[in-house]
Amino acid sequence: NSIAVLPFLNMSNDPEQEYFSEGMAEEIINSLAHLPELKVAGRMSTFQFKGKTESIKEIGGKLGVNSILEGSIRRQGNRLRITAQLINVEDGFHLWSEKYDREMNDIFAIQDEIALSITKNLKMALLEKDREKISRSRTQNTEAYELYLKGRFHLNRRGASIPASIQYFQKAIDTDPDFAMAYAGFADGNLVLANYGL
Repeated sequence: NSIAVLPFLNMSNDPEQEYFSEGMAEEIINSLAHLPELKVAGRMSTFQFKGKTESIKEIGGKLGVNSILEGSIRRQGNRLRITAQLINVEDGFHLWSEKYDREMNDIFAIQDEIALSITKNLKMALLEKDREKISRSRTQNTEAYELYLKGRFHLNRRGASIPASIQYFQKAIDTDPDFAMAYAGFADGNLVLANYGL
């Protein structure tokens, strides 16, 4: 079993929400990558197709995967509408599709549901420990989580966006001092900053 998670489309009227749609896809990649039975295409490989017009079959062929997850996010205030579709690369048919209408504070549950639904529909036998790996939450603080996603978004842009990413990671740490991924992001940002000689 192999899968690529494409960047989710930002269907919100606000282009500033791009960080959230990218972050959602990245977090699902991270959740699925914990499963030894599943080969998951890396972020850099899948995000190169953002905004491109290749077919699912072409993308699957280039990435060497047999299934692709694509989706979209519409956010208005605290309300989210997330759609996700798991597609078989060989014939282009849907293996699974779901729509989620939720509040922002349900974001972690939605990510878990999507990851678990993918494994179920790929007919993988999930051991309990694998289920725990997918479902473990990194923080229960949605504000800290959003700040973390903004940090990752800016860090991935490199260049002049790096200092902004470090500020977002620091704010995430200040908001939830137990949020380990925010510390990891802060370290990543400083390492990249040093590599750029800034």
